[in-house]
Amino acid sequence: MRRISTALAALAAISTALLPTTAAGTDRPTVRTAAAPNPNFTVHCFTTLSGVQQTESWLFQPGPTTAGRTVSATHRTSYRGCSGSASSTLNQNAPVIWDSTCQDPFPGFSTETVTYTWDTGDTTTVEYRQVVATHEAGGNLIRTRMKSNGVVTAGSGLGKTVTRSTLFDPVGSGCNRDTTEVFGVTGDFSIA
Repeated sequence: MRRISTALAALAAISTALLPTTAAGTDRPTVRTAAAPNPNFTVHCFTTLSGVQQTESWLFQPGPTTAGRTVSATHRTSYRGCSGSASSTLNQNAPVIWDSTCQDPFPGFSTETVTYTWDTGDTTTVEYRQVVATHEAGGNLIRTRMKSNGVVTAGSGLGKTVTRSTLFDPVGSGCNRDTTEVFGVTGDFSIA
């Protein structure tokens, strides 16, 4: 329960952090200088015993239903305390469309393209060519494990292999709602 609470608290700040910000007295958003692509870029992010967590969420609009319906799903990530070339990233993808039920909120097999912007200014576009969702029982809860394998197709780390493993909480009380966000913890993420 503590792990879920920590994940919820960490991801609650993602929405605010990912929204465009404006400098005081101007109408223009703050822009960070992009770094030149680093071919030697590597990173390893993992959940630690001291409580540093790599958190993710999927925002469903509308939310999954018992019978199932087509949803718009927006993927958000917050990685921090990483090792290698960078230490953290916040990311929000453009929405994607799929069919979803409360029991099976994620496609069993899919692909995904994500562009991560790291604290160093590096950007890394990853094409996940295999995203597999399976169920894991723990206590009286059934969570969804998403394991992903991909490759960097643009930016820093071009050509490197990417792996990701995230355990998402159940839809729970978000079932049949207009908007539902499902949270998860990424035990391991690496670009190597």
